[in-house]
Amino acid sequence: MKKTSVEARAMKKTRAKKKIAPEEWFFFGGLAGGTAAALLVAFVLVPMSATSNHSAKALEMPGVVPWYSLSKVSYVQRNGKTELEFGEDINQLNGKSIKLRGYITPLQLGRDQKHFILSPVPPSCAFHMLPGTAEMVEIFTSAPVAYSLEPVVISGTLGLVSHDPSGIFYQMADAVQVSTPQL
Repeated sequence: MKKTSVEARAMKKTRAKKKIAPEEWFFFGGLAGGTAAALLVAFVLVPMSATSNHSAKALEMPGVVPWYSLSKVSYVQRNGKTELEFGEDINQLNGKSIKLRGYITPLQLGRDQKHFILSPVPPSCAFHMLPGTAEMVEIFTSAPVAYSLEPVVISGTLGLVSHDPSGIFYQMADAVQVSTPQL
């Protein structure tokens, strides 16, 4: 059966005048509150936590090069090519023996590592942002270093790498693990 236009208008009016029950208001209020909380986290709290990296500051100790000093790197255009330009403090460390304190990211299977990445951020922590390439040092050790979830101190010769296809800025050769009392 076909409804007449009068019946259709009457049905439309009854639907438009439906009142929202208290349970529905509770649902809509919860939905709005949840959306507001999600927006607060996404636009306020996440950017604030990403701007400060407290773990790098906690790794500082006497005799160890601080991680923030390695971050003074920029990209420059020379002869139509993009190249890395290291800060003067970093250039002075090139080829010198330094100590770094950080967390091991293994590049091999097994407990003993002779080739790994050292960074100021634990690789197993879901609450830290991943380090940038200026906060990673590729380490080659002469003796194996036992993988640990705790920070380690590594001593070796720092090399600046400006054209590595993997994107690494720094390498440390002939590196050895240093115990904390030796500092």
